[in-house]
This record gives sequence, structure tokens and C-alpha cells, in this order.
Amino acid sequence: MNKYITTNKFQEKIKTVKSMAVTGFRWSGTPQLLLRLVREEFDKSGEPNGLTIMFTSSATDPGLDHLAHPDLLACSFGSYYGSIPEIRKLVQDNKIKGYSLPQGQLSLLFREIGRGSPGLLSTVGIHTFVDPRLDGGKLNAKTDEDAVTIETINGKEFLFYHSRPVGAALIRGSVSDDQGNISMRNEPVKTEFLSMAQAARSSGGQIFVQVSETSETGLQPSEIDLPGHLVDGVIVTDDLENDHRHTNKYIFNEGLLKNGNYSKEAGPVTDPIYKQLIGLRALKEVQSSKNVILGQGVPELVGVFARKNSEKYGQMLTFMESGVMGGIPERRPDFGVALDPVAFLTQDNQFVGFNGGHIDTVVLSFVQFDKHGNVNVSLIGSEYFGCGGYIDICHAAKKIVFVGSFTAKGLDVIMNENIVTIKKEGSIPKAVTDVSQITFSPQLMQDKGQEIMIVTERCVFSMIDNKVTITEIAYGIDLDQDILSHMPFKPVISDQMKQLTWD
Repeated sequence: MNKYITTNKFQEKIKTVKSMAVTGFRWSGTPQLLLRLVREEFDKSGEPNGLTIMFTSSATDPGLDHLAHPDLLACSFGSYYGSIPEIRKLVQDNKIKGYSLPQGQLSLLFREIGRGSPGLLSTVGIHTFVDPRLDGGKLNAKTDEDAVTIETINGKEFLFYHSRPVGAALIRGSVSDDQGNISMRNEPVKTEFLSMAQAARSSGGQIFVQVSETSETGLQPSEIDLPGHLVDGVIVTDDLENDHRHTNKYIFNEGLLKNGNYSKEAGPVTDPIYKQLIGLRALKEVQSSKNVILGQGVPELVGVFARKNSEKYGQMLTFMESGVMGGIPERRPDFGVALDPVAFLTQDNQFVGFNGGHIDTVVLSFVQFDKHGNVNVSLIGSEYFGCGGYIDICHAAKKIVFVGSFTAKGLDVIMNENIVTIKKEGSIPKAVTDVSQITFSPQLMQDKGQEIMIVTERCVFSMIDNKVTITEIAYGIDLDQDILSHMPFKPVISDQMKQLTWD
């Protein structure tokens, strides 16, 4: 049975769909053509409408933002909203329902939907804003249905992430044959295409795949990642630049698919001095680590500095929530891919390892921290950025290093002969009495034996006996004037205070 269909046929089939799951990690893995066709059909006929979209990491540029219309969308059920500003605005303006749930739990939830389960039991997210005793992952007043509830088994509490039907899955692949068999061989991230397709099939839904190549002779079994029985229609694009790019920066880069000799020498670091100081101090925490996760923002600098000293950090293996392992992680806007990767997992399989405690050290940005040791990165002012993979990544890592400037907006720091001077203080304090939203809670750290640190350009905090404790101060920084006067709570001052150093 020939599975190739025209763009018009795809639009006809999609008109009655009410729930749609979409692959994509920024540009990578995003079926841009299919999303654009959905919007064009809506603009022409008013259908589909009242859609619930389901996604793990945002499909961007514009990706999911093609669908940003209050009549086309009824609900956004995803994790990260930072790179889909139009849908974020619809949620913030209370025009559609919106959820932000942990990226890994959503990718694993597709497995549960696929096997006919009522949902996913997990301890990931307890005591954070996705806990139903707090916000339950709901992002506005319009969102009234519980997507997460509490279940108790043998006296232990779990979060139960509820399954929901998938009326259609929009997936990006690389190569198809006429039987609908799909190879992902040219995709720099593998997404959770298989579990998403199975979820759609088990829901009685349809699976559509965008590809950029066809195989006239048929794919061999070893080449097939998504078998044809899980595909209802294949749409081919020959416009790589606009529909099927590898990333924002690259239309196609073989170095994102293979390890070899594709990486370049580390270029000059032009980030502000305070970010460089934070990155260098955080780097010291991964010296003896083998399995490391580096998040977005300042954590990207840790990878840059490690790359400059390959002899010392040659055994370090980086893991990304996209499923990419090893290599040299690209920085934003191409976060999620790596040059010279070692291996790929699908996203759901990658999060199995994260949740299972396979990671030694994680380095993640923070927006706020409070007197309890809670960290916020998901709500910035009035902007709902969502949690992305943050909650999953923190859940079982042996060491968590949160990094960020001590104050924000206008901070200017200089360093001369290892003396740090605050030339201009930021106008927004990041140490607060209570964070605006709890993306990370240290309440379970004692049970897990986790080590938790907060690294800034002027001092280092550690969670010791469940208390925020200053353990290091940079030379040139005054404890009262440069630190305590900008904190609404008084941290514990370590009686074994060390000087903050960067080598």
C-alpha cells in the first residue's frame, strides 16, 4: 500500500482532529511543513478547531506557533513555552487552557497511552508546581481539569499523570519508502517518535510523517526506525531550508550526525565577565564526573570551558534531554544538538536514565532561590516559560549545581588579579523570601543523598542540613554590603568559609 499523500490530502484528513501530538526540539525534529499546512487549512476553512496540542520540548521557529489562534487551539499540553511566544501569550492572556508538565514525564506518558494505560505513576514533580497540592501544572485560571493527581501505594505518595487521547501525531523523519517505513538517519535528535505514534494508534488516531527523502527500492529492516504499520500518510518536502532544517543555524550539518573530525577549536568567549566567572567555578564541580548534563544559558559556558581543556575533561560524557549523548553541545539557539555526538537515544529513553539516577552532575540555570532552597526557573515575572526537562533532570542526579548571577538586570562586574568588584549592581535580586514558582524543591534531597549548590559570580551557597549556607566568597566581595544586603533572609554563614576560586 502506497503511503505517500499530497499536501491537500493531509489537510483533508486533519480537519476533524481534536487532539494532536507534535515532535520537535526547537528546529530539530520539527515537521514545519505539516504545522504550516494545518494553519493554512484553518485559515481557509475554519478547521481543525478547538485543538488540544501535546508536545514535550517546543517545536519552534515558528513550529507550534503556526497554530497560535484562540479558535484553532483550545488547550496547550506541554512542558516548555520559552521558545513559542505566540502560544505562551494565548495562555498568559487566558484565551486557551495551558499546562506545563515535566518534559520527561510527558515523553514517558506517550508510552502509557500507547499501551492503553490510564496514566503514568511517578515521584518526579512532587513538591514542585506540578504537584496538585500546589498548581498541578496549570498555567492560568481557564485551566480547570486536573492533569495530575496524588496516589498512595503502600504508604508512599506518587504523582499520577493522566493519559489523554492522541487524535493525530505529526512526526518528522528523514527517509520513507512507499510502504511508509521511516528512517531517522538524518535527524540530529530522535524525539519520541515511536511512543508518540503508538499513542496515536492506540487512541484510534492517525500518524503523519514529514520526510525529505524517498527510497525507491525500499528500506532494509536495519534502516527502519518507525515501521509502516504505524504510519497513515507520508508527506515529502524538498524545501530543506524552510521545512526540514537541522537547526536554526544549519540547514544540514553532517557533524551533528556522526562523530569524526567535525568539531572546531573553541572560539573566543565573549560573554560578560560575571557569566564567565560562574561558568569557571561550576566547571570545578564536574572534574571527577563522567556523566554530566549541562542546561541552557550559563551552563553552556561550562561545556565551552571544558572543551578548551580536553585533556582534563576528556572522560566527561554530556547528556542532553533531546537524547543526544557526547560531543560538543551547541549553544542557543541550537541547544539540543551536538557536534561529534557519541550516541543517540529517543527522548523518552533518555529520560528513563535521568529519572533512574544515571547522572553524576547536572549544571542548570536559576532565576530565583529562596530561604527554603527552592529554585524557580519556570515563571519569569509574568511570563510562563514552563519547566521543560528541569524537574526530571534534578530528580535523581547525584550533584546539582545551580548557576546564575546574584542579581539581574544591569549587573556589571570586573575582575583584576582575582579581585572581584561589583561595578554596578543589578536592580533585581534573585535571592527571595519565597520563589514565584517552585521548579525545584530540596525536600527529598536527604532521602536521595543529593548534593546541592548555588554558584554565583560572588559567592557559593550549599544546602547543608536543609539550610541555605554560604560556603565560599570571592576575594574583594564584602559579605554584608555585596551579599547579605541583597537578601531578604539571612543564610547560614559557614564556619569553614572558603575563598571562591576559578582554577
